[in-house]
Amino acid sequence: MTQSLAAFARSTWLQYVALFQWATPLGYFAYKVVLPVTQIVFFVQLGVFATGPGNALYFALGNSLQLTANSGIFGVIATVSNERQYGTLPLLLGSPANRLLTFMSRSFVNVLDGIVSVVFGLVVTAILYGLDLRTANLPLLGLCIVVISITTAGLGLLFGSLGLVMRDSIIVANVVYYGLLILCGINFPVSRLPDALQVVAYSLPLTRGVMAAREAVAGAAFGQVAGLLAGELLVGAVYAGLGYALFRLLEGWARRGGLQEAY
Repeated sequence: MTQSLAAFARSTWLQYVALFQWATPLGYFAYKVVLPVTQIVFFVQLGVFATGPGNALYFALGNSLQLTANSGIFGVIATVSNERQYGTLPLLLGSPANRLLTFMSRSFVNVLDGIVSVVFGLVVTAILYGLDLRTANLPLLGLCIVVISITTAGLGLLFGSLGLVMRDSIIVANVVYYGLLILCGINFPVSRLPDALQVVAYSLPLTRGVMAAREAVAGAAFGQVAGLLAGELLVGAVYAGLGYALFRLLEGWARRGGLQEAY
């Protein structure tokens, strides 16, 4: 167990220092400040124009929470595909390392970064749109943020596995990211979607987590949102499990077809 934990920590640290393209002060500023602020302001202004100023906080809060997908989707997918781009994938596939630990460590730093993203988004929302957290259940809100960061990373692991065989998996990241933005109750309630799309929405990460976070901001107790958080974690675990299975399947495909070096 100790050796496994040490391998997990070492893999997590190395993938951070080696594969995070934005780990420079200027790149981090653009990724963590400019992008979140522009997304929040854009959708708030669009929503206010369409529905009136009374709903500004609804849009701002939803987009603040959805920022975790920047790390959970783009970050995780890019981390896997960058192994291929930088020529380290053959070494990874040829090593005797524990595949599960290697796979899961790809998401850990992105989970932490997703938490930072949401916290920053909430600060921006408080400054620009007057979000008042004095009556919020802050420990529960913090738990919701951790949960949605984990579950979006689980979805990112599933689609990140495609980076083993795809030339440009960032296209997939864009489709998934904006799909979450549309379907998961970020800018309007899931109940306004057609019935078929509601089924899709509840099968995705973020949907239940965002609902729980909105309740936490309103001051709800843990018992009121426990079912939502349990469902959110279950969805994330399913996607992570499917992602690992796909990773092992595509690992063999990439090795047999020589795709691990085709970039």
